[in-house]
Amino acid sequence: MADRHDVQTAFGDLLTIDGGASLSPWSEVWSARVHGGAEEVPAIVKQTWGSPEPLEAWQRTLVARGIRTVAPLAPAVAVGEGDGVEHWVAYPRLNGRDWDGGSADLGAAGRLLGEMHVASEGLVIDGFPGFEWGNPERASIDEDIAAIEASAAEHWPGLDVSRWVSQLDGFVPLLERVRAADVPQLPASLDHRADNLLFDVEGALMLDLENAALAPRILDLAVAALLFPLEHAGSGGSALGGAEWAAFRDAYLAACPLTRQERELWPAALTYMKLEWGTWHLTDGVEAVPEGNLGYLQDLLTLDEHARFPLG
Repeated sequence: MADRHDVQTAFGDLLTIDGGASLSPWSEVWSARVHGGAEEVPAIVKQTWGSPEPLEAWQRTLVARGIRTVAPLAPAVAVGEGDGVEHWVAYPRLNGRDWDGGSADLGAAGRLLGEMHVASEGLVIDGFPGFEWGNPERASIDEDIAAIEASAAEHWPGLDVSRWVSQLDGFVPLLERVRAADVPQLPASLDHRADNLLFDVEGALMLDLENAALAPRILDLAVAALLFPLEHAGSGGSALGGAEWAAFRDAYLAACPLTRQERELWPAALTYMKLEWGTWHLTDGVEAVPEGNLGYLQDLLTLDEHARFPLG
């Protein structure tokens, strides 16, 4: 990965990258100041897509349509050469506070996701990457089953993981059903969780759209339900509870009503995203920090997603 000096050189006089540690524990995200206007603009600098134009087009459309998220302050810069080239981008540094663990913030987060989906509906952006579906090969499924059992034995000994294992065993027909469903698809963040949001008196603000893909929007809602507290201290050591989910869901649906087909697909979409993305976070992606994340993951591993997250 490029170092701070190389990135600063690529941006030139446009901005100044500040000293100090990364703003994120998971990747290099640096504080910066963008020059050129009447006043310096507080910014953050981070790595972005190898072909950043489709993401930038979506971000600029969202901001133009009133969505509270980030768009680049200038086109991304290339750092390095050949196969080692990286693209880095400067975003405005938004102001707000972390999720407080409460339902009011969850309502704001649900409303923002619904507004993002409405603003993205019908968009056609050349080069926007498609959703990566799961691997239907039996060897891959067996590897996931073995990994879940090994991870549970290490982190949550004695925990009954038979429901998760049984669902993984039936992954192929589930994948086929969800993939074939006639439901709306659009550019979606697929990462709408507390760690990527800030809150203020006006509602929620989205900070990170780097994991986006052209995907069924019902899967974006499903992954938000399942992973919203992931790696966030506000989780209190568990997945969203019934009242918390209701606050998120009701605000989302008020902003973005679902089709009949999406409602019918919801139970399968929930289980699909639980198995496809949750399995990774419970195995290779296990994080013991912040405090409470192992408790959240334990709850995720044992919950009945259909009972916990009904559409109402």
